[in-house]
Amino acid sequence: MVRNLIALLSLLFIISTPWPALCADAPGGWNEVGLRMGLQAGDKHGYFHQYEVFAVYGLPWEWRSSSGWGLAPQLNVSAGVLHVTQETGFIGSVGAGAVLDNPRFGLAPEIGLNANVLDRRQFGDQDFGSILQLGAYMGLFYRFDCGLKVGYRLQHISNGHIFYSTGTPNPGLDMHLIGVSWTF
Repeated sequence: MVRNLIALLSLLFIISTPWPALCADAPGGWNEVGLRMGLQAGDKHGYFHQYEVFAVYGLPWEWRSSSGWGLAPQLNVSAGVLHVTQETGFIGSVGAGAVLDNPRFGLAPEIGLNANVLDRRQFGDQDFGSILQLGAYMGLFYRFDCGLKVGYRLQHISNGHIFYSTGTPNPGLDMHLIGVSWTF
């Protein structure tokens, strides 16, 4: 797990490093806002639901071929609620991602890593081991010409035993999320 996380972080660092000789200028800035909701994938100690608002900040560089296909790095932030049984708490995230897209083709995959924070480590019967969680996601979205975007994301969060001893609980949580957003 740690080796995979280090490899993914290294890849995201390389992708997000501004190398002028290899990348083109891109319009940076806030370029998307939306809502996501999801259900737990698989079974654990409870059945979790997640609801969140999110925003995407496009970084001012991208790698694009002459055919239009390219890799665009971005920063993501979100704030929402995590709900299980009769308990609801805060979940927030900040992270980096990358999108492989073509402006002439609406369907595009995305991947990313997040740092997540919960307002408590225990939700119902599930002890996450800490309020700080690391996250990874991969997804697929479709962007309509009018700016509307719909997508699916498979997301995983856990403490990864990176900051905590191996005796700390690390159940993790996998979520299926559906999102609707507006791009500008």
